[in-house]
Formats: sequence, C-alpha cells, structure tokens
Amino acid sequence: MKRVLVSLVVALTCLAGSNSYGILMSVWDFGPDQANFTLVPQFENVSGIPTLVFGGADFDINGGNGTAFTDAAGNSHIAGQCLHWNDVSKSGGNNAYIILTIDTTGWQDMSIRWDYKSKDATKKGPDSFDLDYVVGNGSWVNILNNYGIIRDGAWHEFSYDLSSITGIDNQSSVQFRINDFNQNDLNGDYWQDNIQMTGTPEPATLLLLGLGAMLMRRKS
Repeated sequence: MKRVLVSLVVALTCLAGSNSYGILMSVWDFGPDQANFTLVPQFENVSGIPTLVFGGADFDINGGNGTAFTDAAGNSHIAGQCLHWNDVSKSGGNNAYIILTIDTTGWQDMSIRWDYKSKDATKKGPDSFDLDYVVGNGSWVNILNNYGIIRDGAWHEFSYDLSSITGIDNQSSVQFRINDFNQNDLNGDYWQDNIQMTGTPEPATLLLLGLGAMLMRRKS
C-alpha cells in the first residue's frame, strides 16, 4: 500500500509540473501551424471534452502566429497558431468573443490563464475586455469588466484566480466568455493563445488522475 501511495504522489507531481496554478484541467494551443489550426484542446483531464468557440468581428479562420508556452503539467507547446482578429470591434460593434465550455465535476479552486498580444496604441489594438461565466442554463455573471489590455505589440500573460467563485465548482457545464474587447479607435489586431484551465481535484478525481498518470508512466 505504501508503495502505491508513493507512486501516486510521484504521478500527481508529474501532472502538476512545477507551476503555481494547480493541476491541469485543459489547455488549448490551437495547433502547430496554419494547416493544422484546431479548436480541440491539446490536453484535458476532465469529464468529456471541453470545447472552445470564437467569432464575431473580423477574425482569421486559420488563426495567427502564436507564442511558446509550458503548461501546468510541464508539457511544452511551440509557437504555433493562435486566435487572431484583424479588427475585434468591426466598426465599433465590440462583438468579438471566445466561449470556453468545461465540465468541472470533481474540481474546485480553479484558475484561468492565457497569452495575448494587442497592436500598439498608434495602430489601435483593443485596450480592455470583459470576462463572464454561466453555470448550466443560468444567466451570465460578470467577473471582470473593462479589464485593461497592454497594447504594445508584444506578448503578455493574463491569469485570474477563480477559487472565490465556488458556484462553478463540481458542475456538469460551466462556460467562460471573453468578450467586449474595447477598441475605441475602431481598427487594429488582437491575438490570444495558450488558454489554460487548472484546478484542485477532489479526492476521487485525484485518485483517478493519479492512477491514469501511473499507467502513462508505465507505458512510456
């Protein structure tokens, strides 16, 4: 029994990697190149398969050039594709959006993070966004309103601790919406890459994750 417990600890340490976020729930890097642009998550450790959709405004159907990233489990992601809008406001509409849907059954104390890049002020990239969530068929609830975007043409990281929002814990369907990109200048580009959800698994989920990680280690 002691050997099994030690093995589980080692396996879960591998799942968590060396990070300050928690254990990886899901991550999107949007594929290695334009021909393989994808909205399917590269890794996921939750029930079902999380989904991500985006649209509105003037977006690139095959994405744009992304940035490299090492996720919460220690997996390396090359600077492949990312989400890209040529004009998030589309003549003032502010209708660009990203919606992430995930099953949080067995999870709590979640966090979300991503990388982003906005054109500099002279080239008029967006300067803020909203972050909302909804549980099941409920109503959208605002988390962040007009949160500032650094617009200097360089990649930056955004992260947010969701642990205080206990209503999203252990739910069969939770959606997060990133939208209302404020672009008063009405022109410019915006890129978003490496969207990651992490959390703390409840004991039963922790056991399943540990056993899964052990099996993966034995196969490799």
